[in-house]
Amino acid sequence: MTKEKQEKKKKKLKWQVKLILIILLIILYAFFIGTKGIFVKEYKIKTKKIDATMHGLKVLQFSDLHYGSSVNDKMVIELINKINETKPDIVIFTGDLVDKRHKLTEEEKESLTKNLSKIKAELGKYYVTGNEDTEQATSILNLSGFMNLNSKEQLVYSFSSTPIILLGKDTIESYFDLNNETPFFKILALHNPTDIKKYKDYDLDMAISGHTLNGLINIPKIKDLLIDGDYKKSYQKINNIKLFVNPGIGTSKINARLFNHPMIYLYRLNKTSV
Repeated sequence: MTKEKQEKKKKKLKWQVKLILIILLIILYAFFIGTKGIFVKEYKIKTKKIDATMHGLKVLQFSDLHYGSSVNDKMVIELINKINETKPDIVIFTGDLVDKRHKLTEEEKESLTKNLSKIKAELGKYYVTGNEDTEQATSILNLSGFMNLNSKEQLVYSFSSTPIILLGKDTIESYFDLNNETPFFKILALHNPTDIKKYKDYDLDMAISGHTLNGLINIPKIKDLLIDGDYKKSYQKINNIKLFVNPGIGTSKINARLFNHPMIYLYRLNKTSV
């Protein structure tokens, strides 16, 4: 073998080693760093439909806890602290409390109930169920002081006679049957964003959802392949409805997240004149 060929072989080997190291680092990051830490993303929502006393009102959404996946009691406590730090007026959970791969013990049930009870929201805590939520999950949420938006719509007031309307997919039709045209600000809470297709022609201002986990692997094109349904972005407008898709807290199938840290959304409502 000539010296030139030896040099080429060495260079090729170096690149192969570097590539393997990069792949290993990405895998380690996804499993041991990407699932840690909880970030807050804030959106400012401008609307003329709220009373001036509600200007600056904060609605916090968290979703897809998937307790028992990459999420344990320590991370739940971190989540509760992060939520309370934002001092939300309203908190909405959009489904999948416990991971379907995890069998919840009585001790874990008590711990989860105790921790979720510590979430503070002056105008209430609400939830809708996800595809993995069992009666046990709804029991925990109910015992923690959350109200089910799929059981009854909620009219939320804050020093005003003008409410904000909170709806679930099982209460939206009955609400609009009785209240065809109302000038109030309306939020539809969904688990799966695909459900918005059924309600895109309704007089809604916002829809919030979860379910997709942002594909877990947040790399363009690859992420899209990992998400079922048509709504792959964090934010999109469907007719006149602002649809937000929360990437969630936990994981599903594999306990890894790449460039896609656990996240909660904070919506700050701003009163406008037009």
